[in-house]
Amino acid sequence: MQIRLPLGLTPAQAIEKLGQNDPSLTSCDLSGNAVLQMKAAELIPQIAGALAQNLHCKELNLSNTNIDDSMCESLGQALKTNTKLAHFNLEGNRVGNDGAIHLAKGLSSNRGIMVLNLMNQKGSRLGDAALTEFLAMFDSNVTLLKIVWRLESRQSFRLTKMLTRNNEIDRRIQSGRDYSDVLPPGAESLSAELIKQRAEVGQLAGTPRVAADTIATMPTLRSSSAGAALRANGQQAMDPALERQLKELEEEQKLAIAKVKADFDQRRLELMKNFKPAAAEPEKENQ
Repeated sequence: MQIRLPLGLTPAQAIEKLGQNDPSLTSCDLSGNAVLQMKAAELIPQIAGALAQNLHCKELNLSNTNIDDSMCESLGQALKTNTKLAHFNLEGNRVGNDGAIHLAKGLSSNRGIMVLNLMNQKGSRLGDAALTEFLAMFDSNVTLLKIVWRLESRQSFRLTKMLTRNNEIDRRIQSGRDYSDVLPPGAESLSAELIKQRAEVGQLAGTPRVAADTIATMPTLRSSSAGAALRANGQQAMDPALERQLKELEEEQKLAIAKVKADFDQRRLELMKNFKPAAAEPEKENQ
């Protein structure tokens, strides 16, 4: 039976173009590719190997391609040396704590990735083990701006703090202000080349300049704001289905707030760049 591939690149073509540093391949979308889903264990390491030294691809979408923890090791290794990729989408795979740890170790020496998407992992949970490694990663990483995932940890606020720091660094860079006082100990400032590169990819689809936004959900009602309100009022726990819908609504609210703030930040930046002071009127001679 012949397998029909979706329109666009095949995995083999993507590996070839990435490996040959084809300058035309700035966005690589292999999401939902049937061949990749069936041969992920064979093809993902090849994609990672080609990506490791690629100098042109800025977006890589590997969502829904059956990637598991073991395959994240090669992807993490690629992130250690890749300097151009800005948006990395791994949504809808099977990445758990071990896979997230591999990615975090790669990101510890990465200065290109701005957005990492790990939402909707199938049959896997991301919890304290992943959080611990990502917190360690932020000791050296000052360029990751956004993680989209479900993190089951009561300590997720610590990660949000680190993302907020990186977003503050990014905002200061955009406005030409000094940011040395918010860099973690031992971290180097961004080179002029890297700053220029980030400005070029900042408006890519899926790579917005946004306020820190890590989606964190807790495993029990005790950790949700809705549950806290119930306990404060002495009421019984709500129906699980309603609880889940309320949590989803809270997440939508976080995303909406982040988007509004991002829009205002962008408009503010454009206003500052385009503002031209009015010419002073010549003084009138005394009569």
